[in-house]
Amino acid sequence: MLLLMSNVLCAQRPAALVKNGDEAMELADYYTAVHFYKQALEQKEGVDIRYRLAEAARKFKAYELAIEQYEIIQKSSAFSQFPNTLYGMGICYQALGDYAKAIEVLGQFLAGEKRHQTYVKAARSLLDDCKWVLEQEEDEEDENWTINRLPNRINSAYGEFGAYKNGDSLYYTSYRFELKDDRYHPTRKISKVMVTTNERQGRAMSRGFNEDTVHTAHVAITNDRQLLFFNRCKFTEGAQIHCQLCVRKKDRRRRWSKAFTVLPEPVNVANFTATQPTIMWDSLAQKEYLIFVSNRSGGSGQFDFWQVAIPENLRKWEQPIALQGINTKESDISPDFHNKNQRLYFSSQRSPGFGGYDLFSIPYLGNGEWGEAENLGSAINSSYDDTYPFVVEADKQLYFSSNRPGGRYLDRDSKSCCPDIFKATIVPSSVAVDSLIAQEEIPQATFIPEEDTPVFTPKTLEAFLPLQLFFDNDQPNPRTRKSTTRLAYSDTYFDYQDRETIYYDQFESDEDAQDEVATFFKDEVDLGYDRLEQFSSILLEVLEEGQRVEIFLKGYTSPRAKGDYNLLLGKRRVSAVRNHFETWQEGVFMVYIDTDQLHITEVSFGETQAASSAKDEKSGERLSIYSPAAARERRVEIIEVKKE
Repeated sequence: MLLLMSNVLCAQRPAALVKNGDEAMELADYYTAVHFYKQALEQKEGVDIRYRLAEAARKFKAYELAIEQYEIIQKSSAFSQFPNTLYGMGICYQALGDYAKAIEVLGQFLAGEKRHQTYVKAARSLLDDCKWVLEQEEDEEDENWTINRLPNRINSAYGEFGAYKNGDSLYYTSYRFELKDDRYHPTRKISKVMVTTNERQGRAMSRGFNEDTVHTAHVAITNDRQLLFFNRCKFTEGAQIHCQLCVRKKDRRRRWSKAFTVLPEPVNVANFTATQPTIMWDSLAQKEYLIFVSNRSGGSGQFDFWQVAIPENLRKWEQPIALQGINTKESDISPDFHNKNQRLYFSSQRSPGFGGYDLFSIPYLGNGEWGEAENLGSAINSSYDDTYPFVVEADKQLYFSSNRPGGRYLDRDSKSCCPDIFKATIVPSSVAVDSLIAQEEIPQATFIPEEDTPVFTPKTLEAFLPLQLFFDNDQPNPRTRKSTTRLAYSDTYFDYQDRETIYYDQFESDEDAQDEVATFFKDEVDLGYDRLEQFSSILLEVLEEGQRVEIFLKGYTSPRAKGDYNLLLGKRRVSAVRNHFETWQEGVFMVYIDTDQLHITEVSFGETQAASSAKDEKSGERLSIYSPAAARERRVEIIEVKKE
């Protein structure tokens, strides 16, 4: 009976996982759905499960994973049962910027006999968009733009958006914080408003501005700097949220008051979201308005722009009006009104476009009239979601958010990336074109990951040496006395990278120390990981040429723990780097390791090599764990390479 019961439970498990995935899909929690469907598929092959996984991955914006699943379905005998497969593939290929492939599969979908009529109109619109993109010709006289991703001390793996510059302060929203006492599994994240000056490490707004149980987001400040509008949002079900607009005033000390007011009806309406405020100054009427986004009834599409005059009495508001001259049946979001040129910048899914959300602008003509919306073009937009424009100087500089490649993955397995904040700046015509790093795909702006200064890239294995790879305190596998680990270096690196803010916060009262922490992560931790990837690529080329290579590794630890423990910890770190070579690109090096054409020599030195500036446990955690001097000692070095 026990054996029979065990078999029954095992047989039910994939069905239960699929059910959990279906429930997550209903709640728009696509991240959770992807993982449930993947687990179900690992236990039981099924085209229906694979299709569910493909759809969840597409909605999670894990486009490569979605295409992988769609293609397997397309080649299966059950393909005819899933006619919308080609439609989903078309969306993914467009999002990845492969417009030609998107045109091909969308054409196949529209020519199919079993196509789902619900998606025919959308597929035709998508097809027209892809053809429109390929027909665009870059004007040679157009000025060039450089696009810089703001550094990791501002962007994280969880999503940053809504940049808003006021004076020297850059406000933005970060979706990286744990929801306190959340009973949902996995624990959900919430957003908080952050602020930075001169692009230093961003920090959460203090004095009760943010809370641990609600989302706080989207800052907009009136021209006299007396009112600050923002959002507070709560989860309803799964990943779905409901937002309300709020406002704070300046207190007697000219700081933003702890107290705030939730805007009354008719601005906030029950059961509908009001979000993403911007301040509009009507230069003709000499009047200030609040423009915001809402999904309330009376609009043109899913999310629309609404406008209302800002009253002197913040408890008495007029009825907002929908901006019918701008709103479309698609979602129109993230408005930013630029007072100087009387123009509204925003994001929209309207056609024609490059894919996902594109950035647009539209002139305000006065008396409530608007001109024609203009796509900002391939100089700024990509095939990905480009949102939340904030114009610093018209036609010169703007901030925006995008989930285009170049950021950090939220989920490394599915390669799903959350939005990061970018800064686009016009390049004077005097700058030589060949000094720019051209972006691949369709003609677009130059994309420079963080800084626009050239970075030296080694061309030989020897030029990398010594290659330093850094570890978090007591990692990998803390509080053990094992000398090996199953983790590869990349596993430890990404976890370490996510803790940068924790290190930074230890030195809250010392800006110079904070800058040193930020510089350490950028110029040493992140650079080390990038160098390891480059080193591995060149190593593979050398091995393919038939040369034998021996790599020498040294492991180091800080003096925080006892010597015998540190020796084992140093060995675990060396083991993690060895695992990198054994698992890199699905184990491509293993054939060379097995034949000893690639030999890795391991030596662990523990704390005996630690610098005198690194403090031990007696100095406290701030200095012995979080200071760059201590963190710099927790590393493995590739110190020598021999070739035969």
